[in-house]
Amino acid sequence: MESVAGRRMLTPKDFEFLRNSIYEECHEMVSISTLKRLWGYNRYDNTPRLSSLNPIARYVGFRDWDDFLQHQSNDEGQETPEAAPSSTPKKGHRPIQIYVLTALLIIIIGVIGGVLWLKHTPSESQDDTSAQVMAIAPSGKRVLRKGQDCFRKIEDYLELFGIEATDTAYFRPLPGHKEVYVWGPEYLHPVWHNEGDSALLMPTITEYWTPLPGEQDFQNKEYVRLANEKLYYERLEKDELRLTFMKNIVDGFYVFLGIYRMDKENSSIEKTVWKRVTDQCDLGNLDKVELLRND
Repeated sequence: MESVAGRRMLTPKDFEFLRNSIYEECHEMVSISTLKRLWGYNRYDNTPRLSSLNPIARYVGFRDWDDFLQHQSNDEGQETPEAAPSSTPKKGHRPIQIYVLTALLIIIIGVIGGVLWLKHTPSESQDDTSAQVMAIAPSGKRVLRKGQDCFRKIEDYLELFGIEATDTAYFRPLPGHKEVYVWGPEYLHPVWHNEGDSALLMPTITEYWTPLPGEQDFQNKEYVRLANEKLYYERLEKDELRLTFMKNIVDGFYVFLGIYRMDKENSSIEKTVWKRVTDQCDLGNLDKVELLRND
């Protein structure tokens, strides 16, 4: 995989690059945390899921994970189809100095992280999910409001819609609703360039695809142009609605921004502009969300 990506996986930025590279090549999302676990960058003792292993195998030229294992078995005569990669590095392969330096680095990062967490963690009186801030509809369900409903993790807001978090948690269909999605775009993403006015809590979000860092044939300008054009016409036809949450740059919480719809007047084959059509979402009346297409 490092050979295909053209770089070694040594830092968080490398894994972010690899995640984007897999998506551009296979149009499937494997989370950064999953990739880190596979490399042993983060400890993880369980066996990786096939939903993660299949796109990884396709990224390096195989049909799926079973196809990769079959080729390994044929080529080496040692691996069996049941074999799976160990996500924990084998012992004895690294000098003791590396373990000592790694331990020191973890301690330093832990201290810094603890200080930053204490600095940015809100007090109980400021908790964004407290009863003092939470709006409740007559149905007894919660009403999400722009900028006032914040969540520590993606899983926290997905649970409100009955969605289980997966490797593609940033973009999930709303159960029982056609072309309505729960969306968590990253602000100023290096590839998708989610842009807008953060001071006004993103009244619009502009997306456009640009090549990943590095020189690769499939990332040429013509490829990117055709990809943006294809996405434009697909979104124009689907007329999606997106219940949008975005990570706050200051404290790392996910904040509700509202429900967005494609701004057809300002979108083009070069970019897609999403416009906020409402800044509230009544969880007790999700069926009414689809009526926003009639505005």
